Amino acid sequence: MRVDKESKQLAFDNMQDRSIKGTTDWKQYDVVLDVPQGATGIFFGVLLSGTGTVWLSQAKFEIVGPNVLTTNKVVQSRQDEPMNLGFED
Repeated sequence: MRVDKESKQLAFDNMQDRSIKGTTDWKQYDVVLDVPQGATGIFFGVLLSGTGTVWLSQAKFEIVGPNVLTTNKVVQSRQDEPMNLGFED
């Protein structure tokens, strides 16, 4: 899942660190991302690496409280100007 604002990626999680492997019974998997005011797109999909079949059922978007941790794996903001060129920090 990815959250964008115009051409900038704000949040991302592709479950790479917790990928589903092999044959499994039905189970709930969650991706939790912050969607800030002004976001212009939410994108989600399924990635299958190798052969096999993917089944998806009862996918939904829900609003959760601030006590629910995100699974966000990105977002380093890019600066318009170079920073720390003297390596002081």
